Amino acid sequence: CCYRPGVALCEQFSPADNALKLKGMRSLLSAHGLGGYLVPSGDAHSSEYVASEDQRREWLTGFTGSAGTALVTPTHALLWTDGRYFVQAAKQLAGTEWVLMKLNEPGVPDVEEWLAKEAPNLPGPVGVDPTLVTISRAADWAAALPEPLSLIETNLVDAAWGAARPPLSAHPVKPHPLAFSGEPACSKLRRVAAAVRDAGAGSLILNSLDQIAWLFNLRGSDIECNPVFFSYAVVSLHGGGVSVTLWLRRLGGVAAHLHREGCSASEECEAAAGAGSADPSHPGDPADAEAVRVTLRPYSRFDAASAWAACAQASGSGLVMLEGRTCTLACASCIPEERRKLVSASPVERFKARKNGAERAGIVSSGQKDAAAIVSYLAWLESQLADGKHVTEAEGADEIGRRRLAMDAIGDSFPTISSSGPNAAVIHYQASHSECAPISASQIYLLDTGGQYADGTTDITRTVHFGAPTDDERRAYTRVLQGHAALARAVFPAGTSGLMLDALARAPLWSDGLNFLHGTGHGMGSYLNVHEGPFGIGGGAVHGSAILASDAMRARYLEPIEEGMYVSDEPGFYRDGVFGVRLESDLLVVPAQTKYGWGSRPFLRFDYCTPVPFCPGLIDTALLSPDDRQWIDAFHATCREKLTPSLLLQAAATAASPEAQAEDVQRSLRWIERNTRLP
Repeated sequence: CCYRPGVALCEQFSPADNALKLKGMRSLLSAHGLGGYLVPSGDAHSSEYVASEDQRREWLTGFTGSAGTALVTPTHALLWTDGRYFVQAAKQLAGTEWVLMKLNEPGVPDVEEWLAKEAPNLPGPVGVDPTLVTISRAADWAAALPEPLSLIETNLVDAAWGAARPPLSAHPVKPHPLAFSGEPACSKLRRVAAAVRDAGAGSLILNSLDQIAWLFNLRGSDIECNPVFFSYAVVSLHGGGVSVTLWLRRLGGVAAHLHREGCSASEECEAAAGAGSADPSHPGDPADAEAVRVTLRPYSRFDAASAWAACAQASGSGLVMLEGRTCTLACASCIPEERRKLVSASPVERFKARKNGAERAGIVSSGQKDAAAIVSYLAWLESQLADGKHVTEAEGADEIGRRRLAMDAIGDSFPTISSSGPNAAVIHYQASHSECAPISASQIYLLDTGGQYADGTTDITRTVHFGAPTDDERRAYTRVLQGHAALARAVFPAGTSGLMLDALARAPLWSDGLNFLHGTGHGMGSYLNVHEGPFGIGGGAVHGSAILASDAMRARYLEPIEEGMYVSDEPGFYRDGVFGVRLESDLLVVPAQTKYGWGSRPFLRFDYCTPVPFCPGLIDTALLSPDDRQWIDAFHATCREKLTPSLLLQAAATAASPEAQAEDVQRSLRWIERNTRLP
């Protein structure tokens, strides 16, 4: 998946609304003496998925994809996004003044190139909200633009949005049990502090929500489908111990949780919070020079000055570690340039990416549960269509959600993509009850769905056909499957980058002159965000010059892949207006047993965590190599073994009676048997 929440915000979006919003924005440009205003997609925490109150670019443009940057000038309204969203954005911007700028396409300037050429012709500087711009992005803009951007503390979109802007999220924060996290917070904090010290710094500022949730073994629900909560943290060296300040919107129960996790924690009183200083000695705490001491403060009290004050108490070099891709200009504004130590990924991000034993076990367990929900849904859907029943794409998404909840899921890890026929060619399509198509037995059906479980996070795509597919559909599906399988069975030295593995998944498509315009694999959380860094598998969607010019792509696709990482495998192919194919499963990086052990780097492979069968009717067996056939047959045998009647019975709990549940199980078992045998 790569689709984020927020479609409901713009379901009733109209060109007339758009014109009024642009008129309001241009009035604000004039009032602030600006020649333009940039609107990024993220929030103050550089989140990919944002809460409804932070969906500014979406509210302004009507485009609901997870990636994009908007620019408003007195005479232009431009939206940049990448290849995942070209079809979707074109449809959502139709009839408005907004012009789609297709990133990485020949002849299309990126944001920096457009501004470098056009900024001298604008009636004033280009403004941006410093809380929404990361240090890395600002550096890219500064290097490319003739004049610096104007940092505007008042967000102009918020001013135009006014009272209609949704209220701030502040849901309760809940402990993530040690049985699932596998490591107490005190141990994580000590590891992070040691890494900060080893890097020559004295403190670390964190504003990335999933990093903070992982570090403190806490989860929340401030952003739909993402178990995170609004927060900031500073981790500082303090003698032989660790001093931590954590800002939260909801403090209730957090101190008690951190005590259980081996930390000394206290809530700062209102007077002290107002003074903007912390007491690192924690009166009343045990006199342990190596203690991990956490001060809890209200989120509303956070600002750049308070972060710098917390860092100033650190022992050591006095350097402050900042993650360039997530730390914003506003967050770092009080830290002198000479005291900053910029890194591409924080120690938390790197530690989080390598799952421990408890997390790996949970990932395997959650993968099997989600597979049972998906298989039971596809068997149900096939029977509904065979009986001539009418099922819409949105109704299908609702049904998989119900079956997932029956498997004890906490919820979806992203809004389900349920797409039939030509809608499957829209990479991040999302159906709504007010506007969607019926699922047709005579067309391809693509289901991209995932769940949040207390023990893991899933992201799974299967493409099926309940009738007679065309030769083009079968060939495209088979090439995607061959690439998917090639990556899944890869063996490689530890530290290999995702850029090198990407070609395995694309080679079968390339041999037919086909490709897809999105990444092949992204990191995944353990009951956390469905997308996480610092690594990824990709690069083949763009020209090599685009990678050379992009710090972000180089960092993601050259990051070493190591044991314990959790990654998706999702090649695809999309023929606009006709059909789309994507196959996605979740993989764990584990040690490989090889005949030889040459060199100093151990060899790794992937454990396949998604026992959902492929669609035999879409496989052109004549294209399969013996290795392809052997791998698919072995995988399908694993599906028959792991999708047990007891798991399927749990998924059938939504049925009205015990008899209906039993029939649901038998239907699923018959579906598994049919779909795990190639001709």
